[in-house]
Amino acid sequence: MSKKQKILRSLYSIIFLDQTYLTLTFPLITLLFFDTQSRLFPPETSNMVRSMWYGACVALPNLLNLFFSPLLSALSDELGRKKILLIEIFSAFLFTSTVGLGVFFGRVYLIFIGFAIKGAFSRVNPTALAMIGDIAAKDKKILLMGYLQFAISVGAAIGPILGGYFAKRYYFSFLNFSLPFFIAAILALINTVLAYYFIHETRPLNSRLKWQQFNVNAFKQVLMQPDVIRISLILLLIQSSWSMYYQFIPPTLKSIYQFDSHRLGLFIGMIAFWLAIATGIGIRFFHHYLDLRQMLLLSVYLILGGLFLTYLSCAQILPGSNHFVWLSAFPIAAGDVIAYSCLTALYSNAVGHTQQGKVMGIALFIVSLTWAITGFLGGILLSLSPLLPLLIAPTGVITCILLIHADFGRKLMLSFEDID
Repeated sequence: MSKKQKILRSLYSIIFLDQTYLTLTFPLITLLFFDTQSRLFPPETSNMVRSMWYGACVALPNLLNLFFSPLLSALSDELGRKKILLIEIFSAFLFTSTVGLGVFFGRVYLIFIGFAIKGAFSRVNPTALAMIGDIAAKDKKILLMGYLQFAISVGAAIGPILGGYFAKRYYFSFLNFSLPFFIAAILALINTVLAYYFIHETRPLNSRLKWQQFNVNAFKQVLMQPDVIRISLILLLIQSSWSMYYQFIPPTLKSIYQFDSHRLGLFIGMIAFWLAIATGIGIRFFHHYLDLRQMLLLSVYLILGGLFLTYLSCAQILPGSNHFVWLSAFPIAAGDVIAYSCLTALYSNAVGHTQQGKVMGIALFIVSLTWAITGFLGGILLSLSPLLPLLIAPTGVITCILLIHADFGRKLMLSFEDID
C-alpha cells in the first residue's frame, strides 16, 4: 500500500467516526425543542415559540461558520492540515458535552454555547477536502472526494439511528435525552487520540506559505477568480434547497406524522444511507458515462423531483403518503451529494496547491451562509405552517435549472468542460 493510500484510508476512517458521533445528536435537536417531555421548555409552550428557538439554534452554527471555517481552512495552508484537523475534532467533544449538560439541566443557554462551539470549530470537511486536494491527481479528485462523502454518509447513516435508539432507552426520567450526547462526547475524545497518532501531514513545512502572506487579500484573490464565482453560484442555489429540506423535514414529520425519536433517527439515518449509496456506487458509475455538466444537471433534477414528491406526501395528497415520504428522500440525497462532489472537485481544480485550504474554506462559507439563511427563514415559515419550508425549498434548484439552460448557464458550463 502506498503512502498516499495509507493517508487516505486513515483520513476516511477518522471522518467516518467524526460524522457518526456528530449526527448521533441530530435527530434529538428536534425532540429537545418540540417534545413536551424535554426540560428546555414548560409543556404548555406554544409551537410558534418552539419553532423560533429551533430555527435560531440550527442557524447559529452556520452563522459562526461564515467566519471560522474559512479562517481555519485557510490557516491549514499556513500551519499544516493536521493541527487544524485536531482542533476541529476535539471541539466536537466540547460541543457534545456542553449540549449534553444543557439537556440534562434544562438550560437553553448551554445548548446555544454548545452549538456556538460546533459552529466555530467542528467542521472537518474543508480541511479533509484540502488534504485530498494536496495529494490527489487532477483526474482522480472527483472519485476521491466522492469517497470522502461516502465515509461521511456512512457515519451519518449510523449516527442518527444510534441517537434515536439511546434517546429514551435508558434512564430517561433522569437523563432526559442527554445520554446520546455524552456517548458522542466519549467517541469524540477517542477520535482525537486516533487522529493524533494515525493522521499524517499532507502539507509539509517547506511547502507552506509564509505567515506574513496570510491576509484577507489571499481570500479575495481566490474568490474573485471567474471559475470560483461560477461554481459558488451553483453551490449556493443547490444548497438552499437541500438545507431547507434537511433542517426542517424532522419537525415537519413530527408535526404531521407524529414521528418519535426512533423513527426520526431512522429517517435521518436513511437519508445518509442514500447519500452513501450515491457516493459509493452512483458517482463511480456516472463518472464513466457522463461529463460534469451532465452529472450536475442530473443531480439538480433528482433534487427537484424528490422535493416535489416530499411536498405531496407531507400534504397527504398521495394515497399512502407516509410511505412516499420515505421514498422521496432518496433522489434528494443522491442529487445533493453527487452535485457537491462535482463542485468540490471543480473548486480544487480551479486553484493551485497553495490555495486548496482557502478555496475549500470559500466553499464552506457558501454552504454555511446558505444554511444560516434557510435556518432563520425556515424557522419563521415553520411557525406559520409545517408545510411552508417544503413549499419554498424547490426555489433554489428551479433557479439553478433555469440558469443552466439559459445563455448564462451555457457560458458558465464552458469552464466546467475545460476543467473536466
